[in-house]
Amino acid sequence: MVDLSDEKLKELKDSIPKKIGNRVRFFRKEKGITQTKLAQSIGKDRQYLYKIEKGIVTPNIVTLSIISIALEVSLQDFFDIEI
Repeated sequence: MVDLSDEKLKELKDSIPKKIGNRVRFFRKEKGITQTKLAQSIGKDRQYLYKIEKGIVTPNIVTLSIISIALEVSLQDFFDIEI
């Protein structure tokens, strides 16, 4: 088991939401979908989706699953990031 320092935990908590948000934005733009249209299709408002894409909020796994279905992208693709 790896012992994570407080500093490493803080770094992960800051960086992972941003990386996931970047993936959401990448796939959304790749599909040519606006934030407004994607937000409507997942039952959220555009500002919430904006906050996800900027890494301001951390979406739960259910929300990410719904986004992945709406974008027709595997959930695994969202987590294909360097940690």
